[in-house]
Amino acid sequence: MGPDQKLSASEDELTWPETPSAILIMGKRQGTKKENKQLRGRVAMAAALWYSAPQPKPYLLFVASDVHGPARRPDAKVVKSTLLEKFQIPADYLIVRRRANCTMLEVRAARALRRAYGLAQIFAITHLYHAPRAQRYLDEAWLNAAVIPVHPAILAEITFPAEYADLLPELRAMIIASLPGRLDNIREHLIEWLLGLAHTLDRRGRFERQLAWALRPTAYR
Repeated sequence: MGPDQKLSASEDELTWPETPSAILIMGKRQGTKKENKQLRGRVAMAAALWYSAPQPKPYLLFVASDVHGPARRPDAKVVKSTLLEKFQIPADYLIVRRRANCTMLEVRAARALRRAYGLAQIFAITHLYHAPRAQRYLDEAWLNAAVIPVHPAILAEITFPAEYADLLPELRAMIIASLPGRLDNIREHLIEWLLGLAHTLDRRGRFERQLAWALRPTAYR
């Protein structure tokens, strides 16, 4: 982790508006890993922020369309069941769609949901290596959005309700387990650099969408 990387969101980014907001859990391709720990870490970070937020509670959004594990279970179902069953978040706060197979389409889907639900602000949850590109896309889409990275340092900045304190150790463990190792981090940064360069040359995201279809041909099945 370089010294110029942002570990935590500013105080303004962690201030919840009075009108409904949303937490966007950004998708993560499983790749060759047996367990998609990064996706689980993003879900855990979103749950921690949801419990720490005052009323009105934010919606939790998930729009990615990849699949999970050897059984190829849709990520959307994994995220929804984890939030509902593991973290006991009411279904009324969940908005889950299988619409996007890349960051560009995730941002566009989030923009449509923001308009449909009249959301005041979106807080996008992803890992540090992905945060700069995600924020770039959100800014280009004219979304009132801020990226909050998945990192245990964020937990030190929030006030977790005492009545749910038993959840905190598990959330922290999932977040720590989701952090990429040194080699994974190098690979992820290289991929982000290449995708960022491609986006500079192709602002409409055609290359990114085609690459996503090539890498995830069964994502929508």
